[in-house]
Amino acid sequence: MCCVSSLRGFEPAPDRLPHDLRVRLVELDRLREVWTGHQRRRPSHQWSGNRARLLRRHILELRTLAGHPPAASEAAERLVNDGFDSGGFLSPEERERLHAEERALASLTEASRTGREMTPAYLDDIVHSLTGRSVPGLGDRLTGCLAEATAVWTHPVIRAALVYLCAEQALLAAEGAAPLPPGTGPLPWAMASLVLMRANHPPLIADHRPVSVRLPRQRAPLPQDRLVALVRLFAELQIAVMRGELSWTAVDDGESGEHCQTLARATYRRLLEHLRQRAPALSMVLRELDPDSRVRVTFGDPADAGGHRARMDLAADRALLARGGPSWWVCLEADCTDTTLRLLLSVQEVGTPATGVLAVTADALVDSPGGSEDALDLAPTDCVTLLSTDSVDERWPEVAALADETVSRAVDRLTSVMA
Repeated sequence: MCCVSSLRGFEPAPDRLPHDLRVRLVELDRLREVWTGHQRRRPSHQWSGNRARLLRRHILELRTLAGHPPAASEAAERLVNDGFDSGGFLSPEERERLHAEERALASLTEASRTGREMTPAYLDDIVHSLTGRSVPGLGDRLTGCLAEATAVWTHPVIRAALVYLCAEQALLAAEGAAPLPPGTGPLPWAMASLVLMRANHPPLIADHRPVSVRLPRQRAPLPQDRLVALVRLFAELQIAVMRGELSWTAVDDGESGEHCQTLARATYRRLLEHLRQRAPALSMVLRELDPDSRVRVTFGDPADAGGHRARMDLAADRALLARGGPSWWVCLEADCTDTTLRLLLSVQEVGTPATGVLAVTADALVDSPGGSEDALDLAPTDCVTLLSTDSVDERWPEVAALADETVSRAVDRLTSVMA
């Protein structure tokens, strides 16, 4: 039987993790406190539709990660929002496979809510729905894995990573099971999600960009390194999903969001000053390519969208946020020869009514004679989450790192297009 105790070399205690990862788990726990209160206030009829969209997104992202995206990005958005039957994008066989995966994930979500017992027979059905195969004895091994994980005192995200590794090992050891590239198998993800949902966390929603970075195509040689990489990835994905679910409408409890707006304005002013300081150096670089190039920084508050509302909404979409929240924005614009870069950084309030959570998002477009293109290709995890109890000083290094990274990537894309 595969169980957590059979995976030698793991140290599941939180204090065995790197310091920065322990800090990240504390930040996740603080966000979860806000998320839990918001979920209690949110109308129950909103649950099924919103969660279904997240699960469909997860399914498509795993296909993309495996190198077999079932549809182009525009079609994928339609499939996520309207269901796998929409648009005629999929063959009947592919559509049925995706439906089977969606039903399995929805079943696990409901089972975690109701406390259904995870019997070997039930898990065998889940295995068949997610993999399209029957694997004799795998349900028994997964049941043992869950039982062992429950007995481990640790953070739910660490427990989810342990169960993921156990499920992955059990599947690899099963007779006739072909190994999949790391991070692409739907079964380990589903088992890890189950563990989190049983601990009153949202399900894991994969994204091919951070998964491909955090989980290299070759598995880590040391078990503890593999565990740390998974915990780090899962923590970032959980923050993204909690932040996204906080943006869904809830019942107004009458609490004021004024302190959150104070933090938003302070962060926005820091961003404005930061980009103003970066602009002269960027201007010098671009003048080497074009003496007539120009760099300027514009800005605005929620009362002045400055024509950027659509782009702020797109940035919200990428961060799994609902559109239209109040936003403070700073835009770095660079004109060089016949090409223009517009980098937009915004501080967005998350949720209606105010939840006390902010998201710092980014969007960058390069306009050239060849057309307009996204200069960043950001994931939901490429976003900084702030709580109203934070101070701008303690969180500024993370916000500045996001700004610097997006400026660097956007300028690289600008010069690449010009070349």
